[in-house]
Amino acid sequence: MQFRNCLKIGSHLVAGTFLAVLIAWGGGWGVCSAETAVDKRVEEFKAGMHKDASHGEEGVAATAGHGEDKKPSVEHAPAKKEKPAAHAPAKKEKAAAKGHGHKTPVAHAGGGHGGHAVAMDADVALKLLLEGNRRYVSGHAKGPNRSAARRMELAQGQNPIAVVVSCSDSRVPPELLFDQGFGDIFAIRIAGNIVDANALGSIEYAVDHLGTKLVLVLGHERCGAVTAALQGGTAPGNIKSIVEGIQPAIEKGKARYTGHGELLETCVKTNVKLVAEKIRTSPPILSEKVEDGMLRVVGAYYDLDSGQVDMTYMPN
Repeated sequence: MQFRNCLKIGSHLVAGTFLAVLIAWGGGWGVCSAETAVDKRVEEFKAGMHKDASHGEEGVAATAGHGEDKKPSVEHAPAKKEKPAAHAPAKKEKAAAKGHGHKTPVAHAGGGHGGHAVAMDADVALKLLLEGNRRYVSGHAKGPNRSAARRMELAQGQNPIAVVVSCSDSRVPPELLFDQGFGDIFAIRIAGNIVDANALGSIEYAVDHLGTKLVLVLGHERCGAVTAALQGGTAPGNIKSIVEGIQPAIEKGKARYTGHGELLETCVKTNVKLVAEKIRTSPPILSEKVEDGMLRVVGAYYDLDSGQVDMTYMPN
């Protein structure tokens, strides 16, 4: 009995031991399984984090990429601001070419609107013209005031020193034979150096608007218009009006002719005198200027051969 009991007790011990071992082994397996599951989840979490991080980096990279795409527009912005600055000097030069910049005052350059510079005295202006003619005759013409700078300065206004009424003959250019330049002479040229309403209006503009104080009427040697009038007959076309305008000078010239020299020269000089007197007495502007001592009208004769200008009409 005791033996049986011992066996029972022994079997129970073995069984209990086996069960304990089994439970211990199972618990360890369960723990291992749990740890394995946890490790697996940790790895998945890490993988997910890595994936999110990758996406985040891609997103940042994409965003940076888009930012880089927009960068050129930012870089072009200063260029737009600099563009007007690049054109600014041209505008400035242009403004300076047009007289908006700083310029040195120009002699004889007036505003042309009644606010012109102080006009040159008639006697001084006549002296300058005759001095210029002497240079021209001697072959020492200076050709003054003919530069590009002078042209640009005069673009803003004029103040000529004299009005010269001369023949339209191509051999009698007043600027050359008086050795003057741009803006110095207000030239009125017509065949026979006669004046009609249009010519008188032009003279009035120079005298009253520009302040010019000298008018010089210039006849010349062997004038074709005076020659035609002297020969008589009927002139064709509109030449007839020119010949008719010179006829009074032909009649008075013949009456004055003494037989010395050429009749044509006498008629030319007579024509100069009559034209000058017509200008001096033309109302209301010119005649008043003469009476007030603000205008002087004279006459001269130009020799084609020598180039010399001689004064032929000098009223007080």
